[in-house]
Amino acid sequence: MGNIRASFQKSFYEVEHAHVSPFYGYLRGSVSRAALRRIAEELLRVDYVGTNKQICGCTLRTSYGLPCACELGRYRVGGIPIPIDVVHVHWRKLTMEVELEIGEDDGSEVDMTAAMDELWRRFRSLDVIGKRALRSRVCELAYPTMTTLCPPPEKIKTKGGVKKKGKKPADYDVYRDPSYHEYVDKASQSSQRQSQPSQTSKKIKLSKKQPQFIVQFPNHIRSYIEDVVNVESDGNCGFRVIASLHGYGEDGWPMVRRELGLELIDKDRSTLYDKLFSNRLSAVRESLMIESFGSQPPEKWMSLPDMGYLIANRYNVVLVCLGNPCITFFPMTSSHSPNVSIYCIGFVNQNHWVQVNMKEGFPLPPVTLDWKKFSSHIATTWMLGFTGRMQHWKLHTPVLA
Repeated sequence: MGNIRASFQKSFYEVEHAHVSPFYGYLRGSVSRAALRRIAEELLRVDYVGTNKQICGCTLRTSYGLPCACELGRYRVGGIPIPIDVVHVHWRKLTMEVELEIGEDDGSEVDMTAAMDELWRRFRSLDVIGKRALRSRVCELAYPTMTTLCPPPEKIKTKGGVKKKGKKPADYDVYRDPSYHEYVDKASQSSQRQSQPSQTSKKIKLSKKQPQFIVQFPNHIRSYIEDVVNVESDGNCGFRVIASLHGYGEDGWPMVRRELGLELIDKDRSTLYDKLFSNRLSAVRESLMIESFGSQPPEKWMSLPDMGYLIANRYNVVLVCLGNPCITFFPMTSSHSPNVSIYCIGFVNQNHWVQVNMKEGFPLPPVTLDWKKFSSHIATTWMLGFTGRMQHWKLHTPVLA
């Protein structure tokens, strides 16, 4: 019990004195003490939860709007501070700093000219995703009484009493419960409607496994495919697939673009990417920056192998691409983990990415020569951990003469 209390006090001390720990640097002076205390308690769970959402349960996120243990684990693995955006605005409304006493002749403490100029300079330098995030934060400061929550699109029909005598609601009876034969009749009518074939149901049934996509993958891997999930084809399809696999939902593709951009400038791996991409580094960075949220030109599409390295490193996952060629991307700076997530994507029609759900233990295609050349020594444990599955792929791959 004493060790738990000591660990909690240490975590809370680190959050309270965030200026000594960059991991908490964005939170100090921006969120309430109650929120800091809850985050400190959640940090105690990170060591055994890691980034596993199932073990975490995400109670703190769903109940309080604060980062849960698996989120904190991802930030710790990525070596980035906890973003202020992940804390619900409720915890950011109160001011915890004492107001400064400013003399009549001293106005430097409240002069915002330099800060506003810097804010505009930064806003103009960002792409559309960064501009949207920055604008959201500024609006929270400028309009504290407003909220981003929206009312339901349609008025919800609630069950109530009859207001006018002799007139009753059409869809239900408020005078009495239905009798047994009324239940039976209603169930019979419902089953008859479901048994009638319709064009819509036929289309859904036929597209369940997306056979037009499966036939484009190698023969020996098709039996391991459980399902293929299509996404919107708008030039962001590759990032949509990664967002869906990572739990952001398909519409979370802007977040994936932004996080891969941050990965590219990560100080711990900047030397790696300088060597890996060489004179293509600026082109890779430009491909992640977009000017609008509409359809994107080909130069903004997700391309491999460049994005494969960034995805595997950023999210510490194994990325498998089924296409021409088929490639596996392991993280390049971490060691093998038996509980690692494997993201499988497919390139079809020569211009579109889809999500491929695979069966357990499916064969893995080979890695690239650049991965072998530039990955760290500790990263070679990934190939050792998946040797059997990679040999299985090699046995079924025809050898070119």
